Amino acid sequence: MSLQNYDLQETAELLRCRVSYLEENLRFLPHQKHGRSVAFDEDDIAEIKAMARVRPVARPTAAPATSSAPSIRQIRPKGARRTG
Repeated sequence: MSLQNYDLQETAELLRCRVSYLEENLRFLPHQKHGRSVAFDEDDIAEIKAMARVRPVARPTAAPATSSAPSIRQIRPKGARRTG
């Protein structure tokens, strides 16, 4: 159980974001309301960090040699013609 609460400015510093980001997205972020005051605890901050986490996508494996995809030599901008 976390007893430490942080205001918008402190939370923005911990998350390394702007206060305006927190204010604009408050309805989507876990937080606490104490009257009109907004507060975040360590659990809220950890959850916000988890929401922002980006996982890498696995690289696709190479296409088989019998692929119907065109080779790089066959690809040209539309309407381009060789002159010469």
